[in-house]
Amino acid sequence: MVQEREDLIRHAVQRVISVLAEEHSTVGAGGLFELAYPLVAADVPDAAPEEIKVAFAAVWGIAPVDRTLYEQVLAVCDRHAPGEDETIVQILHRASRGGDVEAMCLLALVKSAR
Repeated sequence: MVQEREDLIRHAVQRVISVLAEEHSTVGAGGLFELAYPLVAADVPDAAPEEIKVAFAAVWGIAPVDRTLYEQVLAVCDRHAPGEDETIVQILHRASRGGDVEAMCLLALVKSAR
């Protein structure tokens, strides 16, 4: 039963992403998830926001242990209005130069991982 529910939510997320992603190309977390949430919840009315976030992460291949960091990076991107062709690293550089301490820390983390 649990697997059935997870599959139902995942299929709803996949359907919504395919429709919305064509029109929305921003890297921010506030865009696609916020638009998709009501549509996914319409397919699975009792789905909790956390269940839908887990399904989004699974569809995009984000491991559960990495999801919090990924959401944190996307939140920084949202705050700094990403340009259409701007990469996440470019946004972090721009945000760091603007004094965003969280962006500075994330950028340092990216550099140390390379």
